Amino acid sequence: MAQITLIKFGLNNQKYGIDILHVRAIEKCEGISSVLGAPDYIEGAVNIRGEMIPVYSISRKFSLVNKPIDDDTRLIIVNLPELPVAVLVDSVDGIVNVTESHQADRPKIMQQEATGFVGRVIEVEKKIMLLIDIDSLIPESERKAMLEMLTKGKGDDEE
Repeated sequence: MAQITLIKFGLNNQKYGIDILHVRAIEKCEGISSVLGAPDYIEGAVNIRGEMIPVYSISRKFSLVNKPIDDDTRLIIVNLPELPVAVLVDSVDGIVNVTESHQADRPKIMQQEATGFVGRVIEVEKKIMLLIDIDSLIPESERKAMLEMLTKGKGDDEE
């Protein structure tokens, strides 16, 4: 049976998971700089070890209630082919190993454009968790917009 390892995180009172193979790091949410003219789903950008990384807000993208940033807020740095992206989440709750028997296809009600980012439904500790398909969550058009945003900003405010 295939097993996957997930980073379990909270967002808007729902638990989600993301395949650990896509995750480069988990960081405290500090030092987000706003970016003028950025798309609505971009919270800003953050400098992590000398690299400017866009901060992607799932809450903003789907018009969810935006919880204020606090000590539990984290940035999950994911590797996309074009660039790394920091996904803003309310909390990171640990790492879980999930066997195939605890995974199910997403139900028909979730097979629409607005929920296309849900890859599978996972049962963890008798609770439902949604597996995020990072490639569907951040489509190529949004990746290009983030790359352009970062390219335009290079050198503008270096000190």
